Amino acid sequence: MPTDPDRLTRYACFHALTEDQRQTVAQLAREECFYPGHTLFQDEKPGTQLYMLVAGDVEVLYNIGEEDPTRVDTVGEGEILGCSSLIEPYVYSSTARCLSEIETLVLDAEALRKLMEEDCQIGYSIQKYIIQMLLDRILDLRLGT
Repeated sequence: MPTDPDRLTRYACFHALTEDQRQTVAQLAREECFYPGHTLFQDEKPGTQLYMLVAGDVEVLYNIGEEDPTRVDTVGEGEILGCSSLIEPYVYSSTARCLSEIETLVLDAEALRKLMEEDCQIGYSIQKYIIQMLLDRILDLRLGT
């Protein structure tokens, strides 16, 4: 069942879209809940889904050569996870694991990539937001916040 397009308005990457464009994106989304300890996606696995966090907390882990992956970030409500599913070679570059019960909007990455190519305004809006979000996360990591 498609997601209500109004649910997308809480995410800045969809603010510039028309109602019809949000409706089109909403057709690609489904609502899913996950429990603490669940792995949403894993480093080096195919990037098949983009996750929009509605509620809850998720830890982002990177493999930096240690025995176990290292937590580099914790993200919460309003954040987007799995951005590497939109960038070639479409492989996740981190692991995301639920710290609490979470609610998400899950978008099929392949269908979203196709839509972004067909409708440049949708593509530009999503890419612009994701680039800014990732830069903000890098800055936060560098500053230790």
